[in-house]
Amino acid sequence: MRIEQVLIPVVRQIVARPKIADALFRFDPYGNPFSDEAVAEPMVLAERTRKHGPVHWHPLYQQWFITGYDEAREVLASPHVGTAKQMEVLLDVRPYTKLNETGRSMLKNLMLVTDPPLHTRQRTLVNRAFTPKQVNRLTEMMDSMVDGLLASFGDEVELMTDFAVPFPAMVIAELFGFERTDWTWLRDLSMELTKITDPVRGFDPDKVSRAASTMRERVLELAEHRRKEPADDLMTGLAMAEADDGDRLSEDELVSVSALILFAGHETTSAQIGLSVLMLREHPDQLQHLRDEPELWPNAIDELLRFDPTLRSDPRTVLEDFEVAGQHLKQGQNIIVMPHLANRDFRRFDDADDFRIDREDPAPLSFGHGIHFCLGANLARAELKAALPPLLDKLDAYAVDRDAIEWRQSLSLRGPGRFPVSRV
Repeated sequence: MRIEQVLIPVVRQIVARPKIADALFRFDPYGNPFSDEAVAEPMVLAERTRKHGPVHWHPLYQQWFITGYDEAREVLASPHVGTAKQMEVLLDVRPYTKLNETGRSMLKNLMLVTDPPLHTRQRTLVNRAFTPKQVNRLTEMMDSMVDGLLASFGDEVELMTDFAVPFPAMVIAELFGFERTDWTWLRDLSMELTKITDPVRGFDPDKVSRAASTMRERVLELAEHRRKEPADDLMTGLAMAEADDGDRLSEDELVSVSALILFAGHETTSAQIGLSVLMLREHPDQLQHLRDEPELWPNAIDELLRFDPTLRSDPRTVLEDFEVAGQHLKQGQNIIVMPHLANRDFRRFDDADDFRIDREDPAPLSFGHGIHFCLGANLARAELKAALPPLLDKLDAYAVDRDAIEWRQSLSLRGPGRFPVSRV
């Protein structure tokens, strides 16, 4: 039995009891990352974590923490680390053990948790389908989707329900070739399936299993239809993608790829829209700068992604001994790369804790690095560019009560669950 099979359930029980968690983590020099304060603003623990150095071992969690920018890039690109063993361990821990076979298969085949040579093969096939052309064809459609959502705004807006959640779901539906009206079930599936990314918080295995089965049924149905009647959409490309040797994605892989693009492309983008609206409200000088010089938007999006990304942790396992920043990492040990801290490394940016939309080369690690660099990074940037300028114009002068924001309870993904905004 691996230590994670004992440690994860124990931590889950502690986290479920906030008073006990606060008492126990009072003795941890890193603080309590599960507290309401840390969930709402992860950087409150930054100083306590940074002082241990860019690469450090945490005995309580039994894993390495990577908080340095250069060190994070090195680890994420290293052939000495992998992701597959992370999922192998999780599948032996409750509630993952309670998932149906469809759910377990979907997880095992996610490109996010496969290592070469399997990952190389999957990524090659998917890249043949998920091309820049697929993103470019959505640009005008994104504009009409945004206009439609903004048209219903009143003086009081619930940002997530009214805009940030439906917009990426509509884009994903259009991308795959589902009916645009299918965005509601795609949204619901995405919100359910994303719960598997946080083993500490846990999830209802029956609900996730049902979501996985629904996903499989709808994906394979559309894929079969597209093989008979090809269209200019991603599902056609995925269903018909073929390597030079005739290799194709299996049905299980096709479902997993679709699920990955669905919840990675929807959940992270909707969260980033919410975080961006909050950041720009809290930095009115930068918002005005953008309104005065809208040509800065592409760079501003990268700075928004650097300063407050939705991705909080990117786990890996050491496949063979190697050294990073003078530290010896041993085979079998676990690693957590922390993008939100790496993006704020003062060795990379002298003013790392300042938010500046005209920052030269923000180069965020929010999409990862190396072979697992986010498949949908270009799509996410295009969505943010299509959504944020008209959204902020519509909101005009707007007020935010940070205390009224309800934050998602997740250790891996940061973002608002509910975000009331007042137009003033």
